[in-house]
Amino acid sequence: MRELLRGRLGRAVPTALLLVALMLPLSACSGGQGAPDAAQRSAELTAGEFPDKTPPEPVLPPPPKLDDPKTAVYSYLLWISYAYRVLDSSVATHAFSETEEVRINSYVELNRQNSKAIDQRLVDFKITGSEEISKTAWQVTAVEDWKYRYIDVGTITYSSPTYSVTYDTTYTVIQETGKGWVVDGVEAKARGGEPK
Repeated sequence: MRELLRGRLGRAVPTALLLVALMLPLSACSGGQGAPDAAQRSAELTAGEFPDKTPPEPVLPPPPKLDDPKTAVYSYLLWISYAYRVLDSSVATHAFSETEEVRINSYVELNRQNSKAIDQRLVDFKITGSEEISKTAWQVTAVEDWKYRYIDVGTITYSSPTYSVTYDTTYTVIQETGKGWVVDGVEAKARGGEPK
């Protein structure tokens, strides 16, 4: 794992829109039509508990479901969490547009330059609304509860306490030929978070 992370650190990723990248990573979905049911989500979400020192190996998320805007948002959250953990945004490009890729790449590069990865856990996700903007674009709103810790990539140990945060999020989801529904933009407002 250490070699994998070091190898990824050597890759150059374009840095753009750094201010946008400073937002904490966003995340996934529950409730509402098109969202995974509780039994399905229980296999994908974690309780947000972290080991004391050494983070577990990252687990590949389930295959993305991009057949409707709501499940596309959920898949996006799972896949960007994985990308932030392995410091490689290219593993999740199937879940977002080129526009959103700039923000994801920027956040990954910021963490890489600071020699840290992020282990984030989606604790709860509720879709609060969805609206068709056009035949190929939707707006999906949600409330997300996250827990996360930073990882020192040199020692592969946690370098921060556990933080908790709740976001009110708005996703712009577009339909791309050959992909399906993908996230094209995210607006997030944190309700607040504290170290635990």
